[in-house]
Amino acid sequence: MGDSKLCLLLLLSTSALAFAQDEDVPTCLLATRYKTLHKYEYRYEAESLNAINGASTLKNGPKGSCMVQIEVPQTCSYIVRTTGCMLSEVADMDTEGNLVFRPAAGSDAFAAEMEKYPLKVVVEGVYDVKLYPEEGETLTILNIKRGIISALAVPLVEEDKNNIMPTIHGMCKTHSTVNAREDIATDITLNRDLSKCEEFLPVREHTSPLALISGMHYPLSQLVRSSQTCNYKFDNENKHMTSGSCTEKHILIPFSNKGEYGVTNVGKQELTLVEVTPHNDRVFDHSEVCQGSSHGELVQRQDCCPRIRMQV
Repeated sequence: MGDSKLCLLLLLSTSALAFAQDEDVPTCLLATRYKTLHKYEYRYEAESLNAINGASTLKNGPKGSCMVQIEVPQTCSYIVRTTGCMLSEVADMDTEGNLVFRPAAGSDAFAAEMEKYPLKVVVEGVYDVKLYPEEGETLTILNIKRGIISALAVPLVEEDKNNIMPTIHGMCKTHSTVNAREDIATDITLNRDLSKCEEFLPVREHTSPLALISGMHYPLSQLVRSSQTCNYKFDNENKHMTSGSCTEKHILIPFSNKGEYGVTNVGKQELTLVEVTPHNDRVFDHSEVCQGSSHGELVQRQDCCPRIRMQV
């Protein structure tokens, strides 16, 4: 009789545990936004344009696009796949001043590298994000995917507040404004002066979350004034992000005028939700080979769990 009661107790405990897992008990911020056993598909676009404002209308630089799929096999664990990628560059400007792009020479190779490996991501709490790239993933491609992840992981913000938030640029004072609210904040704008971020460590490979702008070493980075504006929209019922856009403006301080005219770079990235579908694969395992990062600086290591500070 005792054994029967014990077996019944174990059975009920197991059932309760399974039910709790199915209910997606939040253990990280993103658990409330990306639900277990679902797949989220976004259209991702990014560009990085250089210009000399006030002296010429010419602009040059790359533009990239991909379809981004986020599979959620387990709570706070994600598999990110990037497919259908294209890389283009400025070719001309039409009579109305709009830029005309053409496929870049390395577009096919870029697409193949982006699609070759999925990226495993584990999130703990609000800001603690660990990346588990495959052994053959290159640092450049990993940086681009890191930018996509940072655009997707938007932390909770308080209305009309200035908060110090960790970003890939360091610890940055961020002014947040809630533009619309239903049951949750459905439209949020964030503004930052990146030039005043604390603990800023310029990355060796790329400074931009787009991973398309060549990196600059300190103190050269101090000669650039940078700002960032982001806007995010969320589904009120399901809480996932429906669209997100960030614009970074960089201007070289020497020879600049009024903080606007001179050598500039404008980087943009946009994410637009395409669809959400059920996805019943619970498998999530990752390689022990890893690359870590600190304040946006990716370094190759064999004894770490790779981490990034999320851009918000």
